[in-house]
Amino acid sequence: MNHVVGQVVLENLSQSQRDRIAHIDFTLMFKGEAVRADLIKRFGIAPAQATKDFTLYRELAPQNIEYNAKKKLHLKGKGFAPLFGYDVVRTLATLSQGYGDGFTGKLPPSFSCEAPYHLNKPSLHVVANITEAIHKGKPLIIDYVSLSSGANERLIVPHTIVDNGLRWHVRAFDRKRQEFRDFVLTRIKNVSLLASDEPKAHERGDCDAQWNQFVDLKIGPHPNIKHKEAIELDYSMKNGVMQVSVRAALAGYLLRLWNVDCSEQNDLAGAEYQLALRNISALSGVVNLAIAPGVL
Repeated sequence: MNHVVGQVVLENLSQSQRDRIAHIDFTLMFKGEAVRADLIKRFGIAPAQATKDFTLYRELAPQNIEYNAKKKLHLKGKGFAPLFGYDVVRTLATLSQGYGDGFTGKLPPSFSCEAPYHLNKPSLHVVANITEAIHKGKPLIIDYVSLSSGANERLIVPHTIVDNGLRWHVRAFDRKRQEFRDFVLTRIKNVSLLASDEPKAHERGDCDAQWNQFVDLKIGPHPNIKHKEAIELDYSMKNGVMQVSVRAALAGYLLRLWNVDCSEQNDLAGAEYQLALRNISALSGVVNLAIAPGVL
């Protein structure tokens, strides 16, 4: 079914026009605002063309966009309904590489390629509110269900969305606990932006010590592996060691995802342990290690 507003038919636009309209749509949804300069830089077009594109978008979806003359930017309208369909998994991958880069909706792959099914997918509405809060530097109120305390309201200041290999979470300052924590996106039931609130200095991402600290891990084949060269080839190891630099806040996730034996003697049993951490001392000072295999 064609999307028609007045005399404008979305499906009849040229591909280049659709790409620019999609970029405006995507940016409004996930940033909460859009500017002409972004469109000019992204597509290498003239200012006059960018102005026409925003006018065209307004004709297509007048409820989606409002212009703030004081701030000289376009804001997401209260009745916003996206013009394009967004798959949440692909959207998160796109967001992690930059807003709108190479994204124009649900497009089929150009060649046959299979990936494992995602067992858990966060709400697109939740993702959009979190990315808008991060972009604008605003706190959020969320209804969060944790494994330890169940459902409760939390007031957080988010700074980064993270893919830990198995699921997505947001790294944020938790005003209840007065510390930076990870909140799993699928456990967030409701979310609302606190537009009038401003984060305090210690709540911002540059004060997240575990996030800003990097640890250098040396990982090698597990002692139980008979033909260690196979593992060395898998991970392009040099002299039997792979060196990985990772944020301290993410170290536990990486070690768990790849089943890296972190025990003192690298003596965990099981076929799943093909890798072992060679420099246990590198984990000193790392907080989030409860899920790392073999860490006591």
